[in-house]
Amino acid sequence: MVSTKAPTHVPGRQRFGGLLNGDYQTFLALFGFGALFTAFENLPKLRSILFGLSVVDFPAVFGLLVVLCAMFWRSLLRRGFVWAEPAALTWMDFASVDRRRVVVKRMWTLWLGLVLVVGYTGALVTAIGGGSKDVWIAMSALTASGAVLAAVTARRTAIRGETAGPIVLALAGLAVAAAGLGPIAVEVLAGALFVVAVAVAFGGEPMSGVGRLELVDGWNARLLRAMAAVFMDPMLLIPESRPVPWLSLRRPTTLRLAWAGVLGRRRYASVSVVVACLVGVGHLAFPAVPAAPLFAVGAYAALVPFVGGLGELWRNPGRRRWLGASDWELRLVNGLVVAVLGLGWGVLLGLVTLTLRVTPAWPVWLAVPLAVFAALRTATRPPMNYDVSGGGAALQAMRGVDVLLVGSLLLSVTG
Repeated sequence: MVSTKAPTHVPGRQRFGGLLNGDYQTFLALFGFGALFTAFENLPKLRSILFGLSVVDFPAVFGLLVVLCAMFWRSLLRRGFVWAEPAALTWMDFASVDRRRVVVKRMWTLWLGLVLVVGYTGALVTAIGGGSKDVWIAMSALTASGAVLAAVTARRTAIRGETAGPIVLALAGLAVAAAGLGPIAVEVLAGALFVVAVAVAFGGEPMSGVGRLELVDGWNARLLRAMAAVFMDPMLLIPESRPVPWLSLRRPTTLRLAWAGVLGRRRYASVSVVVACLVGVGHLAFPAVPAAPLFAVGAYAALVPFVGGLGELWRNPGRRRWLGASDWELRLVNGLVVAVLGLGWGVLLGLVTLTLRVTPAWPVWLAVPLAVFAALRTATRPPMNYDVSGGGAALQAMRGVDVLLVGSLLLSVTG
């Protein structure tokens, strides 16, 4: 008889993330669960907030859900579930079969959470708009097919050019919203996504079979993100830049390092395209929501990853002395580079709005340079002062975001 060894539980580690231990995690889970379902009891109020007096544009809502599926797919392709504690790998007889089981379980947990987010968003918006039976079926089919496609691609090793898939899906959502397609067309799109998922489901090595080096690297990245959250340093949340060979062989200057920090994080370009589609379709789907905060938050989310190089230099005095550049030179040169990126993202968003045939008021476009300034302010934050507490610590952690919020409010009033 063949017996399977039961998975070892690490002493002191809470099961199920502490949700069932009766502590504050349980309270937060119950509170969040209740708040999510309470929203269904306030549908008229939410309708006035999102749609105002306008008729619900369900093709735009369909397009929004397609773009959300693209964002879901791109986030799962990061494969942040591939990690293991070095101590567990070394001391706890963490055999290959155990590694596979843990990695697969973690992937499905993350996948389930993202499915619930996308599915809940689609269900809530459909309920607010009073969607018919056909709308509910189309929403469900689209969410299910997008989830299957994300799962079968994330569970295997990376395919060359796979990050272009979410961009194509986001552009499909843009086309659905622009063309005013109905539930039948959305169901056809869902069927096409399922066929693609079946086609790519075979072949490739599963991510659950990665070696010790990949697992430890994933653990180090996760530990860095956890420390960033504890010490309230948002720039540490941005992964390190990848090498740019043709730039690294030349004498380092401020401008070359600025472009190296951008090009080394060019993998975030696909996210920026999806965010632009999400902002444009969201503006069309929810006409009562002010456009200025939507554009500002979208631009900030698209640009912040590319100021990671400036953030690394700013929090490392030794590197700044090695470079020999003053603070104003770093701000100026990196500001010009990020301004070019912001201009490119603004042009992309303009093309999205033209495709959707929406014309935001001109003050709304000032949200893009506002986001550029906010991103630079975030990257050049001085070291945290832990002598203060409460509101003072929160203000330090929100450096850059504070300007974004105040500026968005002013642009909303002006618009």
